[in-house]
Amino acid sequence: MRHRVEVEMAAAPEAVWAVLTDVQSWHRWTPSIELIRRQEPQEPFGLGSRALVKQPRMRRAVWEVSAFEAGRSFDWRTGSPGARTEAGHELRPVPGGTRVILDLAVTGPLAPLGTLLYGRLIRQYLGQEAAGLKRWCETTATGP
Repeated sequence: MRHRVEVEMAAAPEAVWAVLTDVQSWHRWTPSIELIRRQEPQEPFGLGSRALVKQPRMRRAVWEVSAFEAGRSFDWRTGSPGARTEAGHELRPVPGGTRVILDLAVTGPLAPLGTLLYGRLIRQYLGQEAAGLKRWCETTATGP
Protein backbone atom coordinates (compact mmCIF):
# COMPACT_ATOMS: atom_id res chain seq x y z
CA MET A 1 0.00 0.00 0.00
CA ARG A 2 1.48 3.34 -1.07
CA HIS A 3 -0.16 6.76 -1.03
CA ARG A 4 1.23 10.07 -2.29
CA VAL A 5 0.07 13.67 -2.41
CA GLU A 6 1.77 16.77 -3.81
CA VAL A 7 0.94 20.39 -3.06
CA GLU A 8 2.50 23.67 -4.16
CA MET A 9 2.51 26.66 -1.87
CA ALA A 10 3.56 30.30 -2.04
CA ALA A 11 6.14 30.04 0.74
CA ALA A 12 9.92 29.77 0.66
CA PRO A 13 11.37 26.26 1.09
CA GLU A 14 13.22 27.41 4.23
CA ALA A 15 9.97 28.58 5.82
CA VAL A 16 8.14 25.37 4.88
CA TRP A 17 11.02 23.27 6.21
CA ALA A 18 10.88 25.10 9.55
CA VAL A 19 7.15 24.33 9.87
CA LEU A 20 7.50 20.73 8.72
CA THR A 21 10.35 19.88 11.09
CA ASP A 22 8.62 21.47 14.09
CA VAL A 23 6.69 18.22 14.45
CA GLN A 24 5.36 18.99 17.94
CA SER A 25 3.33 21.83 16.39
CA TRP A 26 1.68 19.78 13.62
CA HIS A 27 -1.58 19.64 15.57
CA ARG A 28 -1.85 23.43 15.01
CA TRP A 29 -2.25 23.07 11.25
CA THR A 30 -3.73 19.61 10.59
CA PRO A 31 -6.69 17.81 12.16
CA SER A 32 -5.00 14.49 11.34
CA ILE A 33 -2.78 14.90 14.41
CA GLU A 34 -4.00 14.91 17.98
CA LEU A 35 -0.58 14.80 19.61
CA ILE A 36 3.09 14.56 18.76
CA ARG A 37 5.57 14.41 21.59
CA ARG A 38 9.27 14.39 20.71
CA GLN A 39 11.19 11.79 22.68
CA GLU A 40 14.31 13.99 22.84
CA PRO A 41 12.94 17.56 22.61
CA GLN A 42 16.24 19.23 23.53
CA GLU A 43 18.00 17.72 20.51
CA PRO A 44 17.70 19.15 16.98
CA PHE A 45 15.25 17.27 14.77
CA GLY A 46 17.21 14.93 12.49
CA LEU A 47 18.30 11.39 11.76
CA GLY A 48 17.30 9.12 14.66
CA SER A 49 14.82 11.59 16.17
CA ARG A 50 11.78 9.86 17.63
CA ALA A 51 8.29 11.07 18.37
CA LEU A 52 5.16 9.59 19.90
CA VAL A 53 2.28 10.28 17.49
CA LYS A 54 -1.45 10.00 18.18
CA GLN A 55 -3.85 10.35 15.26
CA PRO A 56 -7.63 10.20 15.47
CA ARG A 57 -8.98 6.65 15.11
CA MET A 58 -5.47 5.17 15.20
CA ARG A 59 -3.21 3.76 17.90
CA ARG A 60 -0.33 5.73 19.32
CA ALA A 61 2.93 4.96 17.57
CA VAL A 62 6.56 5.95 17.96
CA TRP A 63 8.01 7.19 14.68
CA GLU A 64 11.78 7.36 14.09
CA VAL A 65 13.51 9.46 11.43
CA SER A 66 15.26 6.99 9.12
CA ALA A 67 16.55 9.38 6.43
CA PHE A 68 17.27 13.08 6.70
CA GLU A 69 18.57 15.69 4.27
CA ALA A 70 18.46 19.07 6.02
CA GLY A 71 16.27 21.59 4.25
CA ARG A 72 15.07 19.04 1.70
CA SER A 73 13.55 15.82 3.02
CA PHE A 74 13.04 13.38 5.82
CA ASP A 75 11.52 9.94 6.12
CA TRP A 76 10.34 8.34 9.29
CA ARG A 77 8.96 4.95 10.10
CA THR A 78 7.11 2.95 12.67
CA GLY A 79 6.28 -0.70 12.98
CA SER A 80 3.91 -3.14 14.56
CA PRO A 81 3.77 -6.92 14.37
CA GLY A 82 3.30 -7.79 10.69
CA ALA A 83 3.56 -4.29 9.23
CA ARG A 84 5.99 -1.43 8.78
CA THR A 85 4.86 2.08 7.87
CA GLU A 86 7.19 4.66 6.34
CA ALA A 87 6.26 8.26 5.60
CA GLY A 88 8.24 10.62 3.39
CA HIS A 89 8.31 14.43 3.41
CA GLU A 90 10.11 16.13 0.52
CA LEU A 91 10.45 19.80 -0.46
CA ARG A 92 11.29 21.03 -3.95
CA PRO A 93 11.75 24.70 -4.80
CA VAL A 94 9.46 25.90 -7.61
CA PRO A 95 8.97 29.35 -9.11
CA GLY A 96 7.06 31.35 -6.51
CA GLY A 97 7.37 28.85 -3.66
CA THR A 98 7.69 25.21 -2.74
CA ARG A 99 6.29 21.86 -3.85
CA VAL A 100 5.80 19.44 -0.96
CA ILE A 101 5.53 15.72 -1.60
CA LEU A 102 4.08 13.56 1.16
CA ASP A 103 3.98 9.80 0.79
CA LEU A 104 3.20 6.86 2.99
CA ALA A 105 3.86 3.17 2.41
CA VAL A 106 2.81 0.16 4.45
CA THR A 107 4.70 -3.09 3.90
CA GLY A 108 4.73 -6.52 5.47
CA PRO A 109 2.41 -9.51 5.63
CA LEU A 110 -0.41 -7.49 7.22
CA ALA A 111 -0.18 -4.61 4.71
CA PRO A 112 -3.20 -5.84 2.66
CA LEU A 113 -5.31 -5.87 5.83
CA GLY A 114 -4.04 -2.36 6.63
CA THR A 115 -5.12 -1.24 3.16
CA LEU A 116 -8.58 -2.64 3.72
CA LEU A 117 -8.98 -1.13 7.19
CA TYR A 118 -7.08 2.15 6.93
CA GLY A 119 -6.46 3.00 3.25
CA ARG A 120 -9.25 5.54 3.00
CA LEU A 121 -8.34 7.12 6.34
CA ILE A 122 -4.67 7.37 5.35
CA ARG A 123 -5.56 9.10 2.07
CA GLN A 124 -7.82 11.49 4.02
CA TYR A 125 -5.05 12.28 6.52
CA LEU A 126 -2.45 12.88 3.80
CA GLY A 127 -4.85 15.28 2.11
CA GLN A 128 -5.52 17.10 5.38
CA GLU A 129 -1.80 17.37 6.07
CA ALA A 130 -1.03 18.77 2.61
CA ALA A 131 -3.91 21.28 2.73
CA GLY A 132 -3.18 22.32 6.31
CA LEU A 133 0.53 22.77 5.65
CA LYS A 134 -0.24 24.91 2.59
CA ARG A 135 -2.72 27.08 4.50
CA TRP A 136 -0.38 27.49 7.48
CA CYS A 137 2.71 28.26 5.44
CA GLU A 138 0.96 30.72 3.16
CA THR A 139 -0.55 32.64 6.07
CA THR A 140 2.18 32.46 8.72
CA ALA A 141 5.47 31.63 6.98
CA THR A 142 7.69 33.93 4.97
CA GLY A 143 6.99 33.92 1.24
CA PRO A 144 9.50 33.12 -1.54
